Amino acid sequence: MSWAGRGAARHARSLGSGSAATRRVGGAGGAGLRPTGNAAAPLDHREAVELVQGEVLPYDKNYLRHGEGLSEALRSLDAGWAQLRARLHGEGAGLVKARQAAAMTAHARWMYASALARTESRGMARRLDHPEQDPAQHHRILAGGLDRVWAGPAAGRGTGVTV
Repeated sequence: MSWAGRGAARHARSLGSGSAATRRVGGAGGAGLRPTGNAAAPLDHREAVELVQGEVLPYDKNYLRHGEGLSEALRSLDAGWAQLRARLHGEGAGLVKARQAAAMTAHARWMYASALARTESRGMARRLDHPEQDPAQHHRILAGGLDRVWAGPAAGRGTGVTV
């Protein structure tokens, strides 16, 4: 049994006997599953992948980071997410590719939200506008959210800064 399976089983047991059977279950986001906007103008998964690659592959955006560039990239990815939520859909193998493109977009948004929440350089995470380490930021950054991304220190788990 994997660590994820053990964790899921432990969590299910913690819910109590009746809770798991009656709890309402839903998918984590619908991006790529059910378009919410104009179905006549579908978005191809390759467009979403190209957007993510355009924002995360260039060294001047992702390695040589600056707050303004990070904010601009995040705005572009947020706009892409809105389009993806409204128009991305797939059937069969295309559904898997659509969900992968949605996952890539979500991850890129969490990555840049986290980079904006850490105003220092640490390890390989270099900020040109904050070149030094800050001892007060010696903590993990948590990020989450799908339609509304948040990021902040692990100590305030789930209450990070919305960007």
